[in-house]
Amino acid sequence: MKTGFLITARLKSSRLPKKLLLEVNGEPIIVWMIRRLKLATILDEIIICTSTNPQDDPLVEIAQKEGIKYYRGSEEDVLVRLFEAKEKFGLDYVISMTADCPLLPFDLIEDVVSTYKKTDADLIKCHHLPIGLYLSGLKTEAMKRLIEIKGSSNTEYWLNYFYKTDLFKVVQLETSPDLEREGYRLALDYPEDWQVFKYIYQQLGPEAYRISTSELINWLDGHKHIFEINRDCNQKGVKRTQEDSTSVVKLKDGTIIK
Repeated sequence: MKTGFLITARLKSSRLPKKLLLEVNGEPIIVWMIRRLKLATILDEIIICTSTNPQDDPLVEIAQKEGIKYYRGSEEDVLVRLFEAKEKFGLDYVISMTADCPLLPFDLIEDVVSTYKKTDADLIKCHHLPIGLYLSGLKTEAMKRLIEIKGSSNTEYWLNYFYKTDLFKVVQLETSPDLEREGYRLALDYPEDWQVFKYIYQQLGPEAYRISTSELINWLDGHKHIFEINRDCNQKGVKRTQEDSTSVVKLKDGTIIK
């Protein structure tokens, strides 16, 4: 089974412009995410999935420099972009996350694949972990089916089709309760988030990308004061999503689910 990790990445952010190119420890933060993913030996491919917009050219250059693949597709239809990347590189199974989660749990990727083999789930999620330590394991047939039934060409919130309908088999990854924390936010979306990431990477140094998920959380337990910096960002993110009309699930048959 050929397994690939698809990184959804663009440089269009207005809240934190070109956030993926912000540098810490001498490299753009997306580079540290790529190097972290390279530690997951079960992955056959790591692919940056970006758009054909020229503004995203620097992401292609980073992919080439880091020796990974890239795919350029639709600006708005994220799901189609991911599926086309899957097709181009002949993947049998997909694990995906957005590039604004640079400290994602690389050491749980093998568990996602193992859970898929046991359950044949359309989607495997681990959203019970701290925000930013997420992964999505995708059955490729489910991706194709969703493309066939979706009623919108803007699929930034494609996960909602899995969460808000009963059309797919969704399984939560089983992890240790020791990895669960309230109030820890490790997603890069606002200037306050960037302050948190700078602190973490500067404190842990150039080898920060190698830290395991459990080691990271244990370290954060001793530095939880940093989350006062981006404490309000979760609420801002929820409000933004609620106000975004593209987060509504629209099916081809006319069904709308808010």
